[in-house]
Amino acid sequence: MTTQTDAIRRFTDAWKRGDDDAINQITIEITRGGSDADIVAMTRAMATTTYGSSR
Repeated sequence: MTTQTDAIRRFTDAWKRGDDDAINQITIEITRGGSDADIVAMTRAMATTTYGSSR
């Protein structure tokens, strides 16, 4: 089982809301952080979660 970082939780929530501004800000934060695991987790969240599903 993998533990999600705060950034990934926030990214997933923003993705579900379809909040483009938050998605952009968090993506910048994740990519600047340099964590390969977070980048992979972000990609998985996009692949497995419907964009804007909680609207």
